[in-house]
Amino acid sequence: MLTNRFLNLLITFLCTCQVSAQTNIRKEYIQEFSQIAVDEMNRSGIPASITLAQGILESGNGQSELARKSNNHFGIKCHGTWEGKKVFHDDDSQGECFRAYDNPSHSYEDHTDFLVRGSRYEFLFDLELTDYRGWAKGLKKAGYATAPDYADKLIRIIEDENLHRFDFTLSTPLLVSEDTVVTKVTGPTVNEKGKVVKKSKRKFLIHRLKRHENTTPYIILQHGESIESVADSLHMRIAVLLDMNDAGYQTVFHAGEAIYIDYKKGRVKQKFMVAPEGTTMRAISQQYAVPMEKLYKYNDFKIGQQPYKGEQIRLKPKSIAERLYRER
Repeated sequence: MLTNRFLNLLITFLCTCQVSAQTNIRKEYIQEFSQIAVDEMNRSGIPASITLAQGILESGNGQSELARKSNNHFGIKCHGTWEGKKVFHDDDSQGECFRAYDNPSHSYEDHTDFLVRGSRYEFLFDLELTDYRGWAKGLKKAGYATAPDYADKLIRIIEDENLHRFDFTLSTPLLVSEDTVVTKVTGPTVNEKGKVVKKSKRKFLIHRLKRHENTTPYIILQHGESIESVADSLHMRIAVLLDMNDAGYQTVFHAGEAIYIDYKKGRVKQKFMVAPEGTTMRAISQQYAVPMEKLYKYNDFKIGQQPYKGEQIRLKPKSIAERLYRER
C-alpha cells in the first residue's frame, strides 16, 4: 500500500518536473526568437504570434532533431524551387527532403518568404494583423500542415503564452539600436481617407514611406533588415530594387540608409555640391536622388570615375547659356 502510494507520488513529482522543464524551455525559446518574429512581422505583415507559435510547435520548442541539426524551425520541405542545403528526415513519408539553414534566423526569414511568395497563402494577408485565430485557421485551410487540429494547437500556444502581445503595428523608426524603444500604434492601419488597409504591401508603405524633396519615394533601412527583405515586403524583384538604387548584388547596405523604391527623379534645386573626402558618385546619387548615370553625364566623368575631396560636382544639366559658352 505504502509502496504504491510512494510510486504514485514519485510519478506525479517526475511529471511535474518534466512539465516545468518544458515550460522553461518554451519561455527561453520565446525570449530568444520573439524579436526575430517581430522583425519578420514588420517586413511582411505576418503576425509575430503566428510565427512564434509555428516555430514552437514545429520545432518542439527548438528541441526537435530537425531544428537542432538543420536549424529548420518550421518544418519547411525542399519543394522544387529550393536550391539551398538539404537534409532527409522521416515525416509523412520516409526520407523526405527538408531545407537546412546555417542559422535559425535564416529559417525565420525563409518562413516569411515561403508564405509571402506562396500563392495559396495570399488570402491570409487580407486578415487583420491581430487576427491570429484567422491566420491559424487559414494556414490549416491552405494546407501548411496535415494535422486536423493544427489550427487549434497554434491558438492554444498563442493564448497560453500570451504571444499576441507581440502583434502590433509599428510606427517609424523601428529598431535602430538596443537603446531605441519600439513605439506601438494600436488599432488597424488606415489610409489617408481613414479606410482600413489590409494588404501587407500597402501597410508597409503607409508606415515606412518617405519622400525626397524631389518626390522620389524611399524608406529607411532598419537595424537587422536586408535589401532582400525590403524587396519581399514590396513584392518587388530584388534586381529592380537594386537598379533603382544604382546598386549591384555585391553592394553593402547599412542601417539608416535611404532605399529608393522608385527610380530617382533627378530634379534638385541646387546646381552643385562639394565632394567631401572619401565620397563616391553613388553616395552622391543616393543623397540627392539623382541617377548615377546622369551624374556622370553632367560632370563629363568616365564610368567608374570618383570625385576627389573638394571637387565641385554638378547635380543638374548645364543650362543653354553654359553649353553655348563652352562651345565658344
